[in-house]
This record gives sequence, C-alpha cells and structure tokens, in this order.
Amino acid sequence: MKKLIMFFAGVILLVLTGVGIYFAGGIFDAGMNQNIFPYFFQPNNLSERRPGVPQTPEYMGDSEFLDLLVRKYVTEYFYAAPDAENIARRMAANGVLARMSVPAVFEEWTSNEAQSIQKLARDKSMRTVRVIDKIYQPSGSQYWVVNYELTTWNTPNDFSVAPTITRGTMYMNITYEMGMRKDVSIAELHRFLENGGDPAAVFNFRVNQIIQG
Repeated sequence: MKKLIMFFAGVILLVLTGVGIYFAGGIFDAGMNQNIFPYFFQPNNLSERRPGVPQTPEYMGDSEFLDLLVRKYVTEYFYAAPDAENIARRMAANGVLARMSVPAVFEEWTSNEAQSIQKLARDKSMRTVRVIDKIYQPSGSQYWVVNYELTTWNTPNDFSVAPTITRGTMYMNITYEMGMRKDVSIAELHRFLENGGDPAAVFNFRVNQIIQG
C-alpha cells in the first residue's frame, strides 16, 4: 500500500512539474513579447541582385544613371579574368564595349589595353576594377573625370602573394541622352536582350574619346 501511494505521489509531482514548466514558458514568452517582421534589403540597383520591380532611368535620375553607365564602361575596359574566351568575346565587334564606343576608341582599346588583358588571361591572372569617386565634369570642359583603382592578382591560387594595386584617371568625352537607342528598332533591341545581350549596350551612351591621366 505504501509503495502504491508513493507511486501515485510521484506521478502527481511529475504532472505538477510539467504544468509548472508550461506556465513558466508561457510567462517567459509573454514577457519577451518578441515579434518577427520580414524586411527585404536592396543591395544593388541591378535587377538581378534585388527583389521587386527594376528601377527605371527616370526614377534613378539622369546623373545617377550616367554614373552607372560610366562605371560599367570602365569595368569592361580594364577587368581581367583567367579565361581566354572572356577577352575574346569582349574584343568581338558585337561586344558591349564595341557597342558603347565609337570605332576609334574601340580600336585603340583592342590595340593596347586588350592586349594586356589577353596576357593576364594567359597567365591565369585576375584584375578587378573600382571607380573611386563620383564622376564629374569640370565647368567648361568636354571631358568627364573618372578616377579608378585596379587590383591585380598576378599569381593564381597563391594567397601568400599580395595583389598589385594601381590607380589612374580617365578623361572621357561622352555623348549621353536619357533613354534607349533610337537608331535601331525596339524589336531589334528586344531580340538583343532576349538573346543574352548586355543591357548597358541599348542606351544612348557613347564614348567618343579617352585620355589617360
């Protein structure tokens, strides 16, 4: 009989302990009053890097859109990947740099900077580009001033070797007008984009001359 009483007493204590833990947990949660609110962060103006509807040129503003196109151009002008096919595509007549430049500027690039990029690609080196400051056009000047920084990893797969960092300035004569190109039909522009063409090439943006500082 004594053992039976002790058994039921143990069961009751176990139940009371469970009830106590339940209420204690409820009081703790109520005191914290924690709520979860989801937020979407926009890390970049490029549509593939953010959720939602892409921003329009009109929403971004004329100067901001020009700034993005110049940064895109400078990146295409200098960056290097350890891939020979990459630079071969960029040197093609239908590449984004060719479409964003007048023929003389593109020919100068293929004869000079593109040759350096080809050598970097053969050596399996890599180079990234960063526009340092906001681009600006001095009063009365026909050139936009673009300061840039190049970071080059000359030795592949060796993190003990520090990259080479160089800086320079480009003075760019640019023709720019808000909106998409008008010298080709909208249907042709759509086909170009649907076939994987770079969106930067469909805007009224041309580099007429580059002077290296």
